[in-house]
Amino acid sequence: MSLGPMKTEPLKAPHVCDRCGGKFRAVIQAELRVVHRAYCPHCGAAQYFDNRDGELLRLARAAASAAPPMPALRRQEEPRRSLPGAARDASPSVGRRNAQAITRRPRSKAQGSITGLWQELQRLSNSFLHLAAGRSRHGSRGPLLLVAAAAALVLSVALLLAASLHLPRLYFPGGADAYTARLRFIQPNTIVDRNGQPIAELFAERTGALQPDQLPPSLKSVLLFVEDDQFYQHGAVRWSSVFRAAAANLLSFGYSQGGSTITQQLARILLGSREKSLLRKLRETALAYYLEDSLSKDEILAAYMNLVYLGHGARGFEVASSFYFNRQIGELSFAEQLALASLPSAPERFSPLRNPRQLRGKMDRIYLRMRDEGFPVPELIDYQRQSDLALRTVTRRPADSVFGVRLNDAPYVAEHVRQLLAELFGEDYQFGAGLRIETTIDRQLQIAAARETKQFIGEVAPNFPPARYVDGKRVPIEDERLRFVQDYSNFAIAGELFGMPTPANVRPRLQSASAGVDPASGGVLFLQGGADFTPGNQLNRAVQMRRQTGSAIKPVVYSAAIESGALTAASILEDSPIFVSGGNTDRYWLPHNFSGVYEGPIPVRRALARSQNIPAIQAARAIGIDRLGEQFQKFFFPSEPRFAARFRPDETAAIGSIEMSPLEMAVAFSAFAANGIIHRPYLVKRILDGSGKLLYQAGARDEFHFDAPTERKAVDGATAEVMVSLMSDSARFGGVSRGASLSNLFGKTGTSNDFRDAWFAGAIPGAAAAVWVGYDAPLYSMANGTGAALAGPLFGRILNAAPRQSGGYYFEPRAVRRTVCEETGRQPGASCHKRVQEWFTPLHGPPPPAEEDLRPPQTNDWSLNRDSDFH
Repeated sequence: MSLGPMKTEPLKAPHVCDRCGGKFRAVIQAELRVVHRAYCPHCGAAQYFDNRDGELLRLARAAASAAPPMPALRRQEEPRRSLPGAARDASPSVGRRNAQAITRRPRSKAQGSITGLWQELQRLSNSFLHLAAGRSRHGSRGPLLLVAAAAALVLSVALLLAASLHLPRLYFPGGADAYTARLRFIQPNTIVDRNGQPIAELFAERTGALQPDQLPPSLKSVLLFVEDDQFYQHGAVRWSSVFRAAAANLLSFGYSQGGSTITQQLARILLGSREKSLLRKLRETALAYYLEDSLSKDEILAAYMNLVYLGHGARGFEVASSFYFNRQIGELSFAEQLALASLPSAPERFSPLRNPRQLRGKMDRIYLRMRDEGFPVPELIDYQRQSDLALRTVTRRPADSVFGVRLNDAPYVAEHVRQLLAELFGEDYQFGAGLRIETTIDRQLQIAAARETKQFIGEVAPNFPPARYVDGKRVPIEDERLRFVQDYSNFAIAGELFGMPTPANVRPRLQSASAGVDPASGGVLFLQGGADFTPGNQLNRAVQMRRQTGSAIKPVVYSAAIESGALTAASILEDSPIFVSGGNTDRYWLPHNFSGVYEGPIPVRRALARSQNIPAIQAARAIGIDRLGEQFQKFFFPSEPRFAARFRPDETAAIGSIEMSPLEMAVAFSAFAANGIIHRPYLVKRILDGSGKLLYQAGARDEFHFDAPTERKAVDGATAEVMVSLMSDSARFGGVSRGASLSNLFGKTGTSNDFRDAWFAGAIPGAAAAVWVGYDAPLYSMANGTGAALAGPLFGRILNAAPRQSGGYYFEPRAVRRTVCEETGRQPGASCHKRVQEWFTPLHGPPPPAEEDLRPPQTNDWSLNRDSDFH
C-alpha cells in the first residue's frame, strides 16, 4: 500500500561560491522541481541549481536513508530567461556614506522583498498540491477538496496580509520615515585639548558607525550563521520560521520562540518597543519590508550591527568589541566574534561579565553546529584556547557599563561644554551628536589640576576641620540646628524606614577650585571646579561661585596708585591703627593686620610682601574711592551694569571684601603678565559636526558671560612691570615653594575674615592662575587655614605641570630703575643712610629729597663729649 510522496527535510549540501570562493551549505526544498536559487552568505552572489529533473530530490532521499555523504550540488551556469523575476544581486557595492546616517535609496518593488513572500507562498501552495495529488491517486476525493479549499483560503489571507504589509501608512499613519530616521548613528561628542588629544566624551547612548564596506567578513559570516543564515535569500521575513515559531508558541501557551530575521530585529530596534503583541509584530513586519525596499542588504546588516544592544549599555558590535575585549572590531579572534554574535538574543543573560559560563555553553553549542554543517571554523583545540583567553582576559566588573568607562579626563570642562552646546544648538546636541569640540585646555595641566587637587585636599583636610568664629575667636560648633542634624544622622535608619530624607554627609567637606588662562590669548588652560567630580559634587566653583578674596586683591589696589602716580613702589606708608568706613555695618570699624603687628612707616614693597592691611587702605585713600572703582572696572567689571551691581564703594574693597570667582581672579592677574592687556576668557575654540563642517568659532560670543570686550587695557606696560617686580617678592611668602619650584613666578596670597577663604593668584610665563580653598558654606571656616598654608602649595603643585617657557614677560613701555633712599622712598639726599634700587614708571619717578634730607649729617655730639657725659 502506497503511503504517498516521501516527506523529506530541506536539502543542505556543500557548495563553493563561484564569485568569492566562499564555502557554505545551500538550503533547498528538493521536492520542488524548479531551478532553485541560493545566495552566498559571504558576498551575496546568486547561485542557481537545476532540479527540474528531480535529481536533487533523489539525493535528499538518499541522505535521509543514511547514504554516503552528500556530493556537491550541480549548479546551473545561467538562469533561463523564462524564469520569472530574475534575482537581483543581494550585495551591491555601496560607496562610503555620511557617518551620521544611512541614506535611503528607493528600489523597484519587482526586485523588493515581496518576491520572497511570493516564493514562500508558492512553496506552500506546491506542498498542498503535491499532498492533494498523492491523495487523489488513491481515490480519495473528499480530502482533496478540503486541502484545496484550505490552500485557497491560506493563500488569499496571506496575499491580503502581504499586500497590507507593503502599505506602510496602514501601520504608520505618520509615515515610516520617522522610524528610518533613527538609523542615524549615535556617536559621542568628543572634546579635545589644544593639541587635538581627546580629554572627554559626551553621550547618553552610543552606537557603532560602521559603513557597509567596513564590516569584517569573518564577523559578518559568524553573525549570519547565528542569527539569520538566510539573510541574503529572504525578502525581510522568513515565513517558514514565523509559522514554526507561531506553532511552538501556541503549543506552549506563551512566547517561547521567535522567528525574526535580522531585518525584523532592526525594525524592532527602530520601533523602540519589545511588547509581545500581534499589532507590534505586524508593525515590525511592515517596517521590515519598508527597510528591504529602501536599503540594500549590506546597508541593513551594517545598520543592525551598529544599533543592536549587546549589554552593559553597549550598542553595536564596534562599541561592544571595545568595551568587552578592549580591541578594534577587525582584531577579534574567532572566539571573540562568536561571543559577540551570541549576545543579541539575550545580552544580559549571556553577559561575559556576569554569566561567562552560560555564554561559554552557548558558544560551544554554536561551534559544534557550525562544524557539523561545514562552516569554516578553527580546530577544536584552537577554539578552546581562544575561548579561554577571550573570557579570562575580560577585566570589567559585573556592574560596569560603557557610561562608567567613558573617556573623562576633564569632568568640569565636559560639563561646561555640555551647557554651552545646549545654549548654542539646543538640548538635542548635548550628547551623542557626533560633534568635535576643540578647546584651549592643556590636557597635561588639566589632569594635574584634577589629580593634585584631590590628593592635596585629602592630605590637608584632617588638619583644617570646619570651625566657627565669633568676634575673631574660634568657638565650638554647638548650634542647635547642627546638633539636631548630627543626632538625626546617627539614627538615619529610622528616616529610611519611615520615608524621611536622610543626610548623605553631615560633616562639611573641604573644597577647592582653580582656573588657569593663557595671558596672551585668554584661552582657558585648566578648569577644576572642586576637589573631585561626583554625582553629589558637580558645582563648578571655578566659575559659578564667588568668594571674598582677602589680600589677593591688593595688587589691583596698588596698581591704581602706582599708575596714577599717587604712590611709587618705594613710597612710605603709615602702618598704624585707623578707623575705616564701610564693612558689614554703616559705622566705622577698626581693621587690623593679619600678623597683629603694626610696623609704623613701611615701604610699599614690604607692605605688599607682608600683606599688611592698613597700608593697602592708605593706598586706597591716596587715590580715592572713585579711582579705585575705575581700577576694579578695568580689571573685573568692564560693563556699567555689572560694575554697578557688584562694586561696593567703600574702603573695605581695598582688603578683599568684594567676592570674585577663581576664573575672574586668574583673568585679572593675566593682565600683569601680558603687558597690561586682558583678553576675554574662552575655552571652546571651534565646534565641528561629524562631516567636519564648522558650526562655531571662538569670539562669536562671550562664553563665560563676563560682559567684556574681546580685549581691553587694564594698566600700562610700565605699571604692569612694576607690579610684577613687587609680586615676585610677595610670592616668596606665599607657600608656593612647598608645592614646586617655579621660575619667574609672581603672585599674592589672600585670606578672608575668620579663615573662611584661602587664595593664591599669580602667574608664570605662559599661564596665569588662581586657586581657592575653603568650605562651600561661608558659615564654616578653616581652623587657621591661610592662603600661604593651603592655596599657595596647591598652586605650585598644579602649575608644576605647566609647559616651561623660556624668557620672561614683555612690557611696553618699560619701567625704569632708580636709586632711592630706603627710609624716605625719595631720591637720596645727603643725610640718606641706605640707598636701594627700585622700579618706577617713566612718568612717575622718585620724588626729590625732602628739605631735611639735603642737610649733611650733623656731628655726633655724644662722641665729642663722651667724657663729660660720664661725669
